Amino acid sequence: MTDWYYHDPAQGRVGPLSAEQVRARYVDRRIQRDTLAWHAGAREWQPLDHFSDELQLDTVTPDASQPPPLPPAAPPPVTARPAAAHRPPSASPRGNVPPQARRGLSGCAIVAIVAAVVAVPVVAILAAIAIPAYNDYMIRSEATAGLVGAASAMQRAVDEFEGAHGRCPGNDDFASLLEQFAAMEKATTVQFGALANGNCAFEFTLHGKPAIEGRTWLFEALRDGDLAGWDCSGGDLPARYRPQHCRAN
Repeated sequence: MTDWYYHDPAQGRVGPLSAEQVRARYVDRRIQRDTLAWHAGAREWQPLDHFSDELQLDTVTPDASQPPPLPPAAPPPVTARPAAAHRPPSASPRGNVPPQARRGLSGCAIVAIVAAVVAVPVVAILAAIAIPAYNDYMIRSEATAGLVGAASAMQRAVDEFEGAHGRCPGNDDFASLLEQFAAMEKATTVQFGALANGNCAFEFTLHGKPAIEGRTWLFEALRDGDLAGWDCSGGDLPARYRPQHCRAN
């Protein structure tokens, strides 16, 4: 017995059926000669008319009182969309909902906030380091840097006086030098004399800046046989306000 199949537009593939069942449906006009059919051994789906001899369709007549099978449903009509160039600028395509405005912070805003939060302590740390360093620099440049040149001249004067008189000079010996110094450095006083170890020295007393008010900066002549030099690390002036070579090691 051969199994037969046919294609119904509404049901799809129908079967398996016997040859008698296929002929019965042909008589009932449920299928027609152009209906696609297939059976085992057939190469492909073909119109039922191609199998007329096998099904003996010529021996039967369709019942004219029965309606023919319904045609396949027509696809829905395609409505042409208006060209974008003719669409009013403010119109939205039918059925589309305008996107809602996104709420919350964007990625860039989050990055900016994080950067600001991180930057606050960094700025505070830098300020804590930079501001005191800047203040120290200003005091060093305004109050002590100008004394370096004067100290160099005073060292030469002391060396010459000691070499000529065999003793350390005092303020009375340098009256003209002190007068010139007072004209240039009104906020600083200087005292010449000898230390307890016999070395000649002079000492600046600084005024005018609260950080260094009353602080002293001592210059001591060092004598070791024919070798002579000066040490400027004495006094109670903080090292940060002194030139590098006058800071104690």
